[in-house]
Amino acid sequence: MSRTGVRYAAGLLAVAVAAIHLYWAFPRLFTQFQAGMVPDPRPALFIISGVAILFGIAQILDGRDPEPIYLAGIGLMLVYLVGYVVWHAYSGHGGFFWPWAPAPITHDQSTVSLVVEHLLATPLDLASKILETLLLGLLVVLYRGEPQSTDEEIEAVVGSD
Repeated sequence: MSRTGVRYAAGLLAVAVAAIHLYWAFPRLFTQFQAGMVPDPRPALFIISGVAILFGIAQILDGRDPEPIYLAGIGLMLVYLVGYVVWHAYSGHGGFFWPWAPAPITHDQSTVSLVVEHLLATPLDLASKILETLLLGLLVVLYRGEPQSTDEEIEAVVGSD
């Protein structure tokens, strides 16, 4: 696949990741606002991050330097992936660190089996994590870029007159 193809694939995956997070977050945030309480910070964070993804895509399409955007995307995908594990396996579903969360929910199983169980129980979560992992890989490829030749290397190959 050409670099352009990788960029298009990454762009499509980024739109899909943003769409999933916005789709999940908007109704929950609306419900929280109606109730007048915020027991879960994820809806607001997912809306902010989903809009940030779309903004990053717009910046690349506008001709901005893509490397910092790729790096930010790599960081965000890592936050999504690691955050999922931390939220479900270590934070008691937010109860240990979010002051307005309900009582922590604890589990008596290994982290791997717990995360797999959660992913298999919710197809949207599974799709999200698969897309985020694929996007992470493509962003790493794009960030690393193609090797750039220095003037000295070109001169050594071509020779100088």
